[in-house]
Amino acid sequence: MMSQENTMKKIRINKLILHIAVGQAGERLERAKSVLRDLSGQEPKELKAKKTLRDFGIHRGEKIACMVTIRKEPAVQLLQRVIQAKNNTVNVSSVDERGNLAFGIREHIDIPGVKYDPEIGIYGMDVMVNLSMPGLRVEERKRSRSSVGEGQKVKREQAIEFYRGLGVNLV
Repeated sequence: MMSQENTMKKIRINKLILHIAVGQAGERLERAKSVLRDLSGQEPKELKAKKTLRDFGIHRGEKIACMVTIRKEPAVQLLQRVIQAKNNTVNVSSVDERGNLAFGIREHIDIPGVKYDPEIGIYGMDVMVNLSMPGLRVEERKRSRSSVGEGQKVKREQAIEFYRGLGVNLV
């Protein structure tokens, strides 16, 4: 008898988010957007400050950061490149109870294939990975939303095995 793998239990990368916060609008934000554009091949979204912080010179509503969301196969390929900047090693505490992974990169030029450009400079970034199983859309959609059982949600142990399968060393 052949064992068949349940396709509804197959874990996949739902989305990969790259985020750079520069703390001010203007030329630095535009350069950070160009870094994300080069990495992802997509147009980054600008993010606004939620509140005023006088000590940092940030005003509510001012554009201070940018982010890009990558899905499907390009997300897997980009994650493998970004993980190499951390020597394929991430702290196991970076994985939460739902299998999401979050870590930071100090310099974007550590990512393989990215060359240093003195006009752009060096930027650090946050990387967030969201995992899901097929069927989770039922809980997230707007129309006819319904709850999903716990067996359909990614658990921490399952996520750790998935990341190890991608070649990520969790220590």
